[in-house]
Amino acid sequence: MFERCDFLLGNGFSIVIIVPETLPEAETYTVSVSDKSIKFRAGYEEIAEMPYQGGEIFERIANNTQIGLVTHKAGDVFPAQISHVAYVEVRRAV
Repeated sequence: MFERCDFLLGNGFSIVIIVPETLPEAETYTVSVSDKSIKFRAGYEEIAEMPYQGGEIFERIANNTQIGLVTHKAGDVFPAQISHVAYVEVRRAV
């Protein structure tokens, strides 16, 4: 569905993910992160997976149980509110 995303960082561990597409309708959304990749699910359907920089971004996401998603297509006015809230799932190597 999309191949990249951006991150807005706030104070402490606050973070919001900017998604460049409108998400499919779903009752729940999940962001699943490891230190090397991030996956997005709408309900049970995986809608995107991509590598990302990990590090501080991983720590911020991993320190939250839910995260805000803002859908913003290039050229559109940036929204004034969070579009969706996703549950956070942390995948760590054992």
